[in-house]
This record gives sequence, structure tokens and C-alpha cells, in this order.
Amino acid sequence: MKRSFLLAIILLIGMLLFGCSSSKDEDVALDENVAIDEGTIEEDTPDQTAIALADLEQNIDWAQESIFYQVFVRSFYDGNEDGIGDFVGLEEKLPYIKELGANAIWLMPIKDSASYHGYDVIDYYNVESDYGTMEEFESLIETAHSLDMKVIIDFVANHTSSDHQWFQDALENPDSPYRDYYIWEDHPSYQGQEPNGEHGWHEENGQIYSGHFSVDMPDLNYDHPEVREEIKNIASFWLDKGVDGFRLDAVADIYDDRNQTIEWWRDFNAHVKSKDPEAFVVGETWYHSWDDISFYYSALESNFNFVLTEEIIGMANGMTRDIITELTNALQIYQRASNARGNTPVIDSIMIGNHDMDRVITRLDNDERKAKLAANLLFTLPGTPFIYYGDELGQEGQQPDDNRREPFDWYAEADGEGMTRMDNKFFNDSHFTQPNDGISLEEQIDNEGSMYEHYKMLIQIRREHPMLFTGQYESFDTEFGTYGYTVNADNTSNQLAIVHNQRDETRTVNVVVDEVSELLSGEKYNEGDVIELGPYQSIILLSDKGMIPIEEVEPEIPDEDYTVTFQVSVPDSTPDEDIYLVGDFNGWNEADETLILEQVDDYLYEIAIDGQAFEMIEYKFTRGSWDRREQNSLGQDLIGERQTQNRIFTFDQDEHTEEIVIEKWADIE
Repeated sequence: MKRSFLLAIILLIGMLLFGCSSSKDEDVALDENVAIDEGTIEEDTPDQTAIALADLEQNIDWAQESIFYQVFVRSFYDGNEDGIGDFVGLEEKLPYIKELGANAIWLMPIKDSASYHGYDVIDYYNVESDYGTMEEFESLIETAHSLDMKVIIDFVANHTSSDHQWFQDALENPDSPYRDYYIWEDHPSYQGQEPNGEHGWHEENGQIYSGHFSVDMPDLNYDHPEVREEIKNIASFWLDKGVDGFRLDAVADIYDDRNQTIEWWRDFNAHVKSKDPEAFVVGETWYHSWDDISFYYSALESNFNFVLTEEIIGMANGMTRDIITELTNALQIYQRASNARGNTPVIDSIMIGNHDMDRVITRLDNDERKAKLAANLLFTLPGTPFIYYGDELGQEGQQPDDNRREPFDWYAEADGEGMTRMDNKFFNDSHFTQPNDGISLEEQIDNEGSMYEHYKMLIQIRREHPMLFTGQYESFDTEFGTYGYTVNADNTSNQLAIVHNQRDETRTVNVVVDEVSELLSGEKYNEGDVIELGPYQSIILLSDKGMIPIEEVEPEIPDEDYTVTFQVSVPDSTPDEDIYLVGDFNGWNEADETLILEQVDDYLYEIAIDGQAFEMIEYKFTRGSWDRREQNSLGQDLIGERQTQNRIFTFDQDEHTEEIVIEKWADIE
């Protein structure tokens, strides 16, 4: 039995909300014929013949049943007692990652860089000296492989550091062979527009160049054949070092035109597969809709599912979603786009957090129960899961970015052998890594019920039941506020049935077959037994195929919309201008005329909006542009009681008034 018609309506509304916008300001629609064309290389590419990706051998099945662990080397483990995480320290702790259950690692940037984070590369052919030597990196890869662990590395191809030799030479000499490696205002690549609609043009010594991420990150010019060839050579260099693939940074930003961007990545992936058919490539496609993500499957075998990330966080917060039906539809769209790559798998890379997001538990009001529920969802949904280091401990973290990337907490005292520290390369001091807070590995290991032991159990269950990676999923009816689905595989005689309790109250389910095992608790059940689900708990039931092992319950769905009125007090210095509500619900449009607040008194404004019951939204206020956005009193982009990047609201009651105080505008001292 499928879920009720009312739930289908909720699903439709939810998909429309996510489908209304992209994280990029793209107006170019991708022509289907272009999307599935094999793609060619510029005719003047030196000594290079176009390779059809679909014609190449591609043995990437290993990634379909992998669990990746994302490591920020600088913050993980210090092997030489200088307070900085390094290759030696990470190699020493590979057994920890393997014991957790992960069998693959994604390393954030490890190339020579000027910054603490590494996304501004100075030398593509050398490692970050803070992390060690090339020989130590090679030893790390060799040891990982000896432990049957794969390693992929961050690959930053959209831009270089402004300190890179190419850029410095191009600045100093207009006739430099590297001048055409970048995009200049007087350059043929310049189209008279700012890249992707962003404020991305910068001036140095009277020369204006494109760098839409930062003044320190000049954009590479992919209209220049030598740039394309150089990037391929860099990929070959690291594949020869033994890496097992790449996480591609800023996938959508190569060109303003999406078709051109996808053509380049198909060309790049063809080169990678010609070097190593088993190399895994995953793209950072940060979009708010599955349709937008799908286009990149014509070039790449995998992309990060940022839509699912937000859906999981919302569900852990109580939001109603038929996520299985949504994912099934998304994977069908992905599969159609992937035909350009030939008969190779579609690998959905799934996660609940990464280095660019506030930590999972922080996003869920520091509620450990909700954070565990988010993990339950992650590890029981289809795809290839990625774990952000420290999430398995419930580490906290929020904007600014470096406080999302704080030291891994090995010890109760937050100090000891191998602990890293946030040195002067970081912009801020450590805030969340504190002693005796119950979050460290030392405090949690072998502690039944701890976040670490919970993650370890979930990963073990997933590894023992590979149907959870690529099986057949189908949702079934459960009481409103809970969500259930089955998982099957053709080569097994049993099935899994999973139910998540999304509410802060105990629920029960009735067992209707014999010989049912609950994998999280180890309990056994038979027909007539009743299983209790505590607040935000899940059950994973193993039973014979053929029948859902618990009684289905038609959900009684309440009025699907709740209303909130935001009552906003603004500073006395606020000009007489329109004030806008912006958020994930309108694609972060900073000047949406349908969301202008009404002035009800001096320096007091209001706006009422509707939302689905238990939906969680992120939002903030502007005066029509990001240059005129709200900030805290210190001029930081942190707002609200929790001082987060965005305000957060959950529709848990109707006709509610939320009182808000804006402390400061970014453009007014």
C-alpha cells in the first residue's frame, strides 16, 4: 500500500519548493541533445584526440558499496608535535577510521597553499608543507591501500591562488605565456558580465581579473587549450601517486554556460578513466533541486546530493517527507542523464554535513537524539554515504568556516598526544572543542549509547546488509510523525523494514509476522508483539521477504499548513527602504517583491508566511541586496539567539508570532 493522497500532495509541494531555484544564477537551459552528446575537445588542443567517455573501460563499482570518511588533515591528528595535523598523524590513525567502519577517505585539499583550508593552490604538483613531504603522502596512500581503504583527494580546478607562479607571471608580464590562463577585463574570454552574477572582478596594478570566489582566487580560463591540458596533466600526476579518484570542487563554476561546463568535465573524466578505469570522480554540485544536479551525471558518475542533505536535516527536525519516492524519482532522472557515460553506474553521494556547513548537531539545536536520527536516515537510505570527521562524536561547529573545521576531539581534556590546535593560519580561535563536554572519543568509545558507538553500529549494519547501498526501496504507511520503508535485493531471502520516529514522544508499532530481528537493539520479535519507539528513535527490522513485518497505519495528516508572523524590530538607523524576507524557500532571492515586510510602527515590520507542519526553514532579512543584509552588533554574518549564519524556524504550531530583533545592517556603522 502506498502512502495516502494527502501525503502525495505534501510531496508535490515539497518538490516544487526545492525545484524553484538553483544555488547558481543560471538562466541557460541545458539542451537534451547537448547533455547526452559525447563532447569534444577544442580543435586547437595540442596533440590531443577527443575521447568518448562512453567508450572507455570504467570499473567504479567499488564506490557503490563504500563508506567515505572526510578528513581535514590540518585538524585531524598531529604526528610530529607541532600542533598541526599531518600525513604522518593521519597514517597513524587510519586504523581508527577502519575500526569505525569506513573503507574510503576523502582528503580535503593537500596541495601547497597559502591558506589554512587549501582551496587556493600555489603548486599543483606539491603537497602542503605543513602536512609533511611527498614521501610521507605516498606512505599514507600505501598504508591505506594495505588496509583495503581507498583515498580520493580534493581537486580544485576552477581557480588557483593569486600567489601561484602562473598568475604572478601573468600580472608582471602582459606577454607572459600564462596570461591566457586567466580571465581579464580586456581578454577575449571577458563577456562584459560578472561571473555567475557575482561581484567577482578585482584589480591589481591596474589590471582587472575574474575571481568570483575571492580576490585571492583568480579564475582559470578554460577557453585556453593549454589550461585544459595542464589540468589533465595534474590529474595524471596524482593518479600516478596512487590516489583513487577526486572530489571536484566548484563543479558548476567553470563557465557561465552549463553546457560548456559539462562538456569540459566529460572531457576531464574521459582523461581520468583513460589513466585509471577504477578512479572515482564525485562533483560538488551544490544545488537546491535534483533536476539541476542531474545534468552533471552526463559527465560524472557521482555528485553530492545536497538536496537530500537538507531533506534529512528537515526530517530529523520532524518535517514530513516521502523521501523514498522523492529519491526514486531523482535517481531515474540521474540515470537518464548518465546515458552519455555509457553503461556505468549512477552513484548518489549522500551526506548530512561537510566542511562548508554548520555541524549536524548544531543545526539540530544540539539535540543528540535528533543528530542520531539524522544518522539513522543517512545510513538506511540508498547511495554512498560520506561522514564528516567528528560528526561521529557529535562535535559542534558553526560559521565562521574555520569553526566548522575545528580539531578532532580525541581526549576528554581536549588536549594530549596528537591533538591539533587552531594556530595563526586560522582566522578564529577554537570555540567548540572544549574539555570534559562528553564529546571526545575518549569519553565515548565503549560507552553504550554514545554517538560514536551509534555510528559504529549503523555502519556495521550497512556493511552487513549491502542492499542498503543499491537495493529496492519502497515506503509504506505509518502513523503521522513516523516514516517507514522496506529495502529488498534480488539476491537475498530476507528484507529490511525501517521506521523512524520524528517526534518527541513515544510511538508503538505492531509486529505481524514471526522471527523478526531488530538490528539496533538485538531484540527478537514475533507476531503480536509491540515495539516501542522512543522520541527520535528508529528501528531496523530484519525478516523474511514477502510481507511488511509490522502493521501499516493510515496516517491522519493534520492541516498541512501552519502560519507564522515574523515581527521584526530594526535599528533606528534603518533608511526608509523596503525590507525583504529571504530564505531557502525562495532560493535566497535577496529582493523578492512577494516577500516585502509591512511597516506597522516606527522601526517595526511584519510579514506572515505559511509552511508545512514541522517544516524547518532557514532565513534572514535584507534591504534588497546582500550588501545590505542583517548582521549581529559586531558586524559579523551571525544572527539570532544561537548566532548562526541564518535564522532557523520550525513550523510546529499554527498562528504563531516570532519576535525578531535586527541588530545591525551590513552597510551601516
